[in-house]
This record gives sequence, structure tokens and C-alpha cells, in this order.
Amino acid sequence: MASFLLRHNRNLFACSLFGNKEHFRLYFQFRFQSLGAAANMVHSYSSSSGSIRNDFTDLTCPHSWYPKAREKHRRVILHVGPTNSGKTYHALKQLESSASGIYCGPLRLLAWEIAKRLNKVQVPCDLITGQEREEVDGANHKAVTVEMADVSADYQCAVIDEIQMIGCTTRGYSFTRALLGIAADELHLCGDPAAVPLIQEILKITGDEVEVQFYERLSPLIPLNVPLGSFSNIRNGDCIVAFSRKEIYSLKKRIEKEGNHLCSVVYGSLPPETRTRQFKVLLGLQASMFNDASSEFDVLVASDAIGMGLNLNISRIIFSSTKKFDGFEVRDLTVPEIKQIAGRAGRYGSNFPEGQVTCLDEDDLPLLHSSLNSPSPILERAGLLPTFDLMYMYSRLHPRYGFYQILVKCICLFVFPLSIASEKKIVTASYNEVAKHCIPLNFIFKSLNLKILRCLNILYYYIPKLHYSPFIFKYCRHIFLTMRNYLKIISLLIVINY
Repeated sequence: MASFLLRHNRNLFACSLFGNKEHFRLYFQFRFQSLGAAANMVHSYSSSSGSIRNDFTDLTCPHSWYPKAREKHRRVILHVGPTNSGKTYHALKQLESSASGIYCGPLRLLAWEIAKRLNKVQVPCDLITGQEREEVDGANHKAVTVEMADVSADYQCAVIDEIQMIGCTTRGYSFTRALLGIAADELHLCGDPAAVPLIQEILKITGDEVEVQFYERLSPLIPLNVPLGSFSNIRNGDCIVAFSRKEIYSLKKRIEKEGNHLCSVVYGSLPPETRTRQFKVLLGLQASMFNDASSEFDVLVASDAIGMGLNLNISRIIFSSTKKFDGFEVRDLTVPEIKQIAGRAGRYGSNFPEGQVTCLDEDDLPLLHSSLNSPSPILERAGLLPTFDLMYMYSRLHPRYGFYQILVKCICLFVFPLSIASEKKIVTASYNEVAKHCIPLNFIFKSLNLKILRCLNILYYYIPKLHYSPFIFKYCRHIFLTMRNYLKIISLLIVINY
């Protein structure tokens, strides 16, 4: 366990540095039952596929971590092609006609959109994300963010959207988990053709039947040779893509001042109610602001999240820049990122059947054009992280060390390096009572900061009281928190409850 770089089949699997949500029930065992009961439960779970020691000395067979899925002979259909090619549409038609199913997407907004779509056609569907849970009576279908995929249930049909994200260094593990672990008779994978060779190699190991269906773009996409220049050139149906919340609101202000337009904004970290309300507006499900040609709100300013499959009526994509800060450094956008975002322009059957794409600045045009004319690089590795159960059982083989000592040590050995800030979070979380018992690791990395972790230590002592009375934030008043951080704490309480 000195390294989690698994060298099985040409490094198909490479560990990601974020955790797995499969351990929710185990966390609750820690919190509300004895540690011995939890250990017995884990022991029973693992013994079905072999001895504990064998499970932990050989991490090169991650497909064996999901015996329920291995019991099935799954039929896997890969729907691959560029954006706006109808690949997800065809997969969802199969999901609609199934007796039971699950949709796994990379965004809460996508999960929300699919849940609403299924419910609209009289297919009851639950919505489950890290921040929201909406249950529908009689539902046999679920629309979830991929981290929330239930690998303990049986499904007739499953859809995993944007499967090329299996190679993502931060979230790839969750797509690998869904691919290997979802027990469905029919599994539909939608994404970029660059993922096909890797997925085929992985599914050779699982023994699943694989079929690949290729799609062509349904509407033309035209890269423009001139930049936007002035904001006075903004027109109805434009979408300006920015890469920070600060820049999004700055652009909105400038466009409304100089371009005589009203803007809607959408980005990933909007509070759930605001984000959903904005997206409902954008989709035209309520009083439409963006999609309705008669509305005053005719321009969108959004983050790169729109590249992950959101269905919006966009005439022209305008890149505010072709560089972004990825959490570690400012870098050029990759070919897949540019193609995904640019491809949102022009939508078959909409008011804008022809899409255009350009940049704010002329200096960014060469990278835009070269990327659109280049194939996406073939994926070579998939993210992977051993399940919480596996890491806990490994710790039982080494009683000299506590579980969280082993956890911190393992995370620090991942092939993807950690920033100093992330290391501090891990160490702080390892001594944090709520983090120990309730919080999945990817929340620690993606959503939390040290101030929130300190507040969670306070929350720990009040969680039992939440059953009887509402929590009042005055308990945290000695720690300065922004409203955004308060919302993150509330989101964590929702996840803990789930």
C-alpha cells in the first residue's frame, strides 16, 4: 500500500485524491453504534469475495470490489460523439422506457434537469445530489450526481453521462466507481470518443458485453475569425464563459451597462435554490428569461460548467479567456475543454440551429481555432480510490495505527500531488469529530476550508439536538464565516442526514 498507482493493464487505473461516498452507512455505524458492530458489518461484507487479507494486499482488481455488479452480465452501450449530437437523448429514451433506472451526471443541474424530464413524461424519478433530495412517491428511477450513485441496488437501465470525466484527476474515481459498481442489466455511457479505448479495456476485465454507437453533430458550429471586441457587439442569445465567480459578476455588470442587455448568471457554486431557480428560468420552465425570445433577459454569463451537457438555447459562445486557474496554476484550456464549451452554441431544433464561437480578445483566437480542429487526446488512465470499507479493513490489519492515521498517510501517497492547503485540511479533518464520523472525503477537499472544519467541531456537539430543535448559527459566531460558508455547512447537514 506504499502507492496507489495500480499497474494493471497499462495503468488503466490511477488513484484520485478524493474520497468515496459509498461509506455513508459505515459512517453512521461509527456515529450511532459501537465500533465493534461496524467492524462485524464490514467483515461480513468483505468475506463474500474472499479473505480480508487478500482483499487488501491486491488492489489491482478493483472490479472485484463490486460483487453485485459482477453477478450480472451487463450490456454496455457507448454513445459517443461531439456536443449536440443526440447521444444523451438516445440513452435517456432507453431510461424512460425501463422499469427501473438511474441517471448519473457530473452536475447537480443536469441531475435536476433529467429528474424533471422523467417526471414530466410520467416516469416518477427521485432527485439525489450532495445538496438536495427530492423523493417522488412510487419512483423506481433516480437522477443523481455521480458521487451519489447507489451501487447496492439493482437497475434495469443506467446512464452515466460525460463518461470521459473518468480521466479527471479530481473526480475520475467517482466515474470509475459508477462504471464498475452499478448493477444494471443495461448500462449506457455517454461522452467523448476519446474515452472509448480506455472504457473498452476496462470492460474487458469485467466481462461485460460492449457496443459502441457513434454520433455526428446535428447542427453546424462556426468558429469566427474576429473577436467580440466591444460589449456593444453583444446580441441576443450570446453566452459569455468566464472562469471565476468574481469575473462572472464583473462581466454581467459591464454587459448590462455597455451592451444594453439583461443577463442571467449560472455557475456551479450558486446556492441550490438560486441555482435551480436560475436554471428553471434558463430552460423556460417558468417565466423564461433567457430562452424566451420575448424576455428582456437575453444574455447568459456562465462558468465552464455549461460545457457538461446543459441544454440551453445559445446562439454564440464567447470565451472571456482561454486560460483558467485550475486550483494549482493558471493554464491554457485543454482541447476537450474548449470543444465541450464551444459545442454548446447552436442547438438542433431551437431558435439558434447554427452555432458560432469566438473570444473577447484577438490573442485567444489561435488557441480556439487550433483546438476545434484537433482531436481530443485519447484517455489512458481512469481515476480510482479504494472504498472506505477497504481502507477501514486494511487499518484493522495494522492495529498499531489508527484508521485516520492510515487514511492521511494513504492520501499523501496518491499519484496526484496535494497542495499545502489540502494537506492542512486532511490533517485537520483527521482530528475533527464530525469529519471522522459523517463527512465523505470529497467534501473535505471540494467544499470545505479550515474555518468550516472548526465550526463542524462545534456542530458535532449539537447534532443530537437537531432532532428536537433547529440549529442556531450563534454557536459559531466567534468564527467569521461568509454566507456562502454557512450554506456549505447546511449542505453538509443534508448529506449527513442522507
